[in-house]
Amino acid sequence: MDPTMMAVIAVVTAVISAVVRLAYRVVKARAEVRRAEVAQQGLSERVRFLPPGSRLSERSADREVEILIGVSAGNGGER
Repeated sequence: MDPTMMAVIAVVTAVISAVVRLAYRVVKARAEVRRAEVAQQGLSERVRFLPPGSRLSERSADREVEILIGVSAGNGGER
């Protein structure tokens, strides 16, 4: 093969590889955002039906959430 043709093939391969890596990162980031949205929606649905004074604690590998229903955040839960 001609060295010029080999160089062109190498450049095309590198460009295709870069585009594939970029597409993978975009898809992965969008999936992470969607997972966070679904988790937030589920949390909101569970909180919606709790009476005032309730406490919802949820833990997972990457986050910990504690919600006090009917208590303002400014007073730290003290009454």
